[in-house]
Amino acid sequence: MFEEKRQRLLKKAMDMKFTEDLKSDFTKEFFDFVGSVIIDMLDGEDDFFGTFMLRIERSIRLDISWPISTLPRVSGFIMYFNPILFLQLTKKEMVALFKHEIYHIMYSHYERVNSLKNSYSSEAISIAIDISVNQFIKNLPANAKKIEGVNREYNIDLKGDRSIEEYAKAIQGSINKRVTNRDKNVKSDTIVREIDITKAHKLWENSELAKKTVEENAKKIAIGINGENAPEDLKKIIKSFHEKEELSWEQILRRLIPSVKSDYRKTITRRDRRQPDRMDLRGKLPNSVPEIIIAIDISASMTDEDIRKIMIEVLAITANRRGRIKVIECDDEIRSVYSLKSVKDIRKRTANNGSTKFSPVFEYIKEEGLKDSIVIYFTDGVGEEILSIRPIVKKIIWVIIGEEKLSLKNHYGIVKRIKSSRKVGEGKSTALDMVREVIHDWAR
Repeated sequence: MFEEKRQRLLKKAMDMKFTEDLKSDFTKEFFDFVGSVIIDMLDGEDDFFGTFMLRIERSIRLDISWPISTLPRVSGFIMYFNPILFLQLTKKEMVALFKHEIYHIMYSHYERVNSLKNSYSSEAISIAIDISVNQFIKNLPANAKKIEGVNREYNIDLKGDRSIEEYAKAIQGSINKRVTNRDKNVKSDTIVREIDITKAHKLWENSELAKKTVEENAKKIAIGINGENAPEDLKKIIKSFHEKEELSWEQILRRLIPSVKSDYRKTITRRDRRQPDRMDLRGKLPNSVPEIIIAIDISASMTDEDIRKIMIEVLAITANRRGRIKVIECDDEIRSVYSLKSVKDIRKRTANNGSTKFSPVFEYIKEEGLKDSIVIYFTDGVGEEILSIRPIVKKIIWVIIGEEKLSLKNHYGIVKRIKSSRKVGEGKSTALDMVREVIHDWAR
């Protein structure tokens, strides 16, 4: 029965000439077939992986050159399938690739790839992360990368159970000794009919979510599953999820946002307070649409990429809550103010004159009546000793870049520091973790 369905669907997939063909009944039939494979996984030793798969969104992309590829999202994960390539696999190979993708999720490989991409080529990184998980999986397709085959192909001597950093370094050394003219570009409207494992993780290049968001989504799925039949190494990760009782900064901020009022909205459920007898006048209720202000000291030593990561994460958190985000760039006066609605709105910082004042930002906030905002101010700390105006906002986070102290005698908020020797976006001492800690303090 399985083989009969696979062959019939494969023939339909091979006959597709344009992506528009997916609008037919093929998509429903294909995912019914995928669902039957997953259901079979639930009865036996693969039930952890099968249950995990039930929590992953699925879609089709004909331009990927590997049977499946998974991307993190704000709300979870989405697994893309190329039916032409996927339907050429046996049932055991399909199950093995599902496990492969879940291992990538559980081992936080999305963020680890980002931290390696400035040191190694995408080819070296892709192979390194694959062989690091494939050594735990049986029945993989013949063209899946395994340590023994990589050792022969690249003339190296890799051992099992080592870090992806060690694997990437050795593979890159071999790549540097040879010349390749392979075309690494795949057009998005192309139907890929042949496997190219060197591009198996190409979709990951589009992912800009912060590590903590991806980890929280993996945690959310994993702790809701009976991990009794999970492999021992994954059991350890699941156990560590249970040990972390504190709320993440994302969860705290999501809870905080609805309580932050911003202006008023008209309502027919309340009469006008000044003229209660006027039935034709609508009353007003507090409008819980938050304003988050990202203030940037453009004379500070934070890079545009550092700021970009912060903004992407704030966008991700406010995406489903209609939150308003305003960016204010300031040195000794405000140089730029703009609204942030999507990643496309993020701008490079304007040039600065080297001096710093914090007061202009809080003067602007008062003039605009933004008293219910959350302010996150990134600065090197060197500026005024006394603000020219008492801030009307109650929640201010000062994130200091570098070794200087905040020059203000009264900062009216909470001060956190990023040491200049550490990179923003890596490890546990990022600016985002600073924000997380502060919001956690408020919540208590």
